[in-house]
Amino acid sequence: MPKNIIIFSDGTGQGSGLTLDELRSNVYKLYRATRSAPDTCISPDRQIAFYDPGLGSSLDSEHIRSDIWRKAYNILAQAMGLGLTRNIVDCYAFLLRHWEEGDRVYLYGFSRGAYTVRCLGGVMAYCGIPVTEGGKPVFRDPETAERIAREAVIGVYQHGLGRKSERFKTQRHELALRFREKYGSNVRPEWADTGWSNAVPYFIGVWDTVAAVGASAPRKLAMGAVILAVTWGLVSLVYWGLTLFFQPSWLTYQAWICAGVALAFIGAVLVYLRTHLAWSSETSYPLLQTLHFRAWKMAFYDKYLNPRVEYAKHALSIDENRKDFRRVEWTYESSQGEGKSDDWFEQVWFAGVHSDVGGSYPETESRLSDIALGWMVERSLAAKDPILIDEAYLRIYPDPSGIQHDEIKSGRMKWPRELRSVPEDAPLHPSVIERLKLDSVVHYDAPGKYRPSGLSRHREAKSYFEEQLDDAVEEAASPRGLLVLLVAAAVLAGLFLMF
Repeated sequence: MPKNIIIFSDGTGQGSGLTLDELRSNVYKLYRATRSAPDTCISPDRQIAFYDPGLGSSLDSEHIRSDIWRKAYNILAQAMGLGLTRNIVDCYAFLLRHWEEGDRVYLYGFSRGAYTVRCLGGVMAYCGIPVTEGGKPVFRDPETAERIAREAVIGVYQHGLGRKSERFKTQRHELALRFREKYGSNVRPEWADTGWSNAVPYFIGVWDTVAAVGASAPRKLAMGAVILAVTWGLVSLVYWGLTLFFQPSWLTYQAWICAGVALAFIGAVLVYLRTHLAWSSETSYPLLQTLHFRAWKMAFYDKYLNPRVEYAKHALSIDENRKDFRRVEWTYESSQGEGKSDDWFEQVWFAGVHSDVGGSYPETESRLSDIALGWMVERSLAAKDPILIDEAYLRIYPDPSGIQHDEIKSGRMKWPRELRSVPEDAPLHPSVIERLKLDSVVHYDAPGKYRPSGLSRHREAKSYFEEQLDDAVEEAASPRGLLVLLVAAAVLAGLFLMF
């Protein structure tokens, strides 16, 4: 009997399941209620789930044995997006080991985890899910699954990704066709030339996909300076240790520092070439025409939804104000949406910042994120073949008056500021209108009416801003307002006479 396979990919630094009162994202909350385990009522014959911890979380770096290197990796992963490819590979490898013909694949993600599952959907569209190799059923051991997954993700999907030249797109399609022929993952052998794979996601549900997974230029420079300083310190320490035992005339401090920095630079160049220089000998193009550098800052380039996906849902933040967390466009070609139901693809806007939509704040401050979680659950259960949820593990308490956070005001990090612009006809969740009607809500540190500038021209919300303007005019026309204006006018007149 066909089963549900659910892949969950969490946001940056998010890795739950370690402590009782940890900060949990909507991704982990839903995973916990849908997994097959001894303490849930979900049979593995009907549904299995896989949890992919976020970039830079303690669970994400379990493959690194050294505590020092693990901490360094976590910092770099959160700042620069290291490990994203590994996350996509891990998710795809899980599918390779468990997928059977007829199974439905659900993908859920938040933040960079949303990026991950949307990339995974792209890998499935290009490569499908292998079923044979060398004329025999494909092996399903972890080593084989990872080898094939790396071939699909790095060798096919990421080939030339982000490069504007049309030839890289053509090469990628050719590589995908050869992969599907090699592993028997065409939708049907006689349809091989259509470019269709044998499997695509059935349902994709994401919370606030972020636009980029690399560090901004200033942070790269700052991180480079820190690495240079650490290198300088280590080289100096080694030099000091050597001079305790011998000190030939050529071993000067200046020469030693220059040699150390030069070796570090050469090592960095080699690492960059190893991770960013790419080519393929599997296409009909000459090798030199496939040669390219992968983009340093990996943005999401594949913004079109595959029309074979049955359901796609995106919960977006209205109030996120960090430039590094720009929303990612998600669309489809109008001709490809023909014959689809009206609700197959939904992008709905919710009140609150990034994690007020995707979760991960303390549970006492998660009423807004519960709204977006409840919406996603509702849409998932409305599918023709819904996921299974153990309700004992999912209790949500949505409230449009819930506290709203602000990562810039929190001061934990310095973020460049950029307000989001909400399209005038964008679908708003009903809770947004309820929040606009309230006399007062908490905005991180202070109460006040909910009036985000991004909604000032929205067709459903602009009337509330007009009311605010009317209130201001009425206040100015009141006796108290007139008195304030007279005092201000007197002050200005006095200043004018003085100068």
